[in-house]
Amino acid sequence: MASKTKVTTFRRERKLAKKGRKRKAKLRAQGTTKSPAVLFGDN
Repeated sequence: MASKTKVTTFRRERKLAKKGRKRKAKLRAQGTTKSPAVLFGDN
């Protein structure tokens, strides 16, 4: 059987990984670099 500390650590790690799942997925799919149109204006 795993120790209480090991179980707690595992739970904390999973919680942190799960937090902000939508935001993280959006950053992966969309990226964080602004498009040239946004940076320099669309002419």
